[in-house]
Amino acid sequence: MILTMHPSLSALVLTVVVGLIVGTINAMAGGASIISYPVLLALGLAPINAAITNALGVSSANFFALGGSKKRFKDLFYLYRMQIIASVICSIIGALLLLSMPPGVFEKIVPFLLLGATLTFLIPVGTVRKLKRKSFETLLIGASGLYCGYFGPGQGVMVVAALARDSESKTKDLNGAKNIIVGITSLASNLIYIFSGKAQWWFVVALLIGSSLGGIQGGRWAKLASPEFYRRIVFIVGMCASLWLFVKYFF
Repeated sequence: MILTMHPSLSALVLTVVVGLIVGTINAMAGGASIISYPVLLALGLAPINAAITNALGVSSANFFALGGSKKRFKDLFYLYRMQIIASVICSIIGALLLLSMPPGVFEKIVPFLLLGATLTFLIPVGTVRKLKRKSFETLLIGASGLYCGYFGPGQGVMVVAALARDSESKTKDLNGAKNIIVGITSLASNLIYIFSGKAQWWFVVALLIGSSLGGIQGGRWAKLASPEFYRRIVFIVGMCASLWLFVKYFF
């Protein structure tokens, strides 16, 4: 069943604008879907519906990111194939867990999920100590895939933190590997979301339009401002939204 909520024109315009902001920041720094999720909640979507709608609506950012890695896609895909497989499998499990979760339970969990996603921005991804065991790295990437399927925002930061190396040659491919892993992982969970009957398609389309335009613009602006500046904006918004959700669902 496809949900048939008909939002007002002002709600759709706001969603497009939010998508534009999210797409721009994602292209420059990443993680901005933390912003769009609480906006969807404020517009009246239920938590699970908002999570699914948000994931589908900002999916264009993942495709833009993959486009930036197309020159080395084959090599990076082969190099990180085990991590990709683990992430995709765990993402599917996470998506199925989300769809089977009672709404009341998810409402109590989601403030912690959003807070956790926001706190990932404190991870010093450039200085994460070397992971000596490849199997442990695969386990971490699989865990990020489970998180992606179940909630989503902040996965890219988790993946970068897990992949970070001491070797300079590896560091050069870090962002490309992250884009491939996150892009393919989100594609797997999104296929499940499409047929879940819980997506609010008016909002999905509005977010998709905004995030696509923002992704194009953000790519042009990427060298004009420090990504760290935009990451700080996302962190502040995420912390405020987390506080709002704690108040909303616990007080």
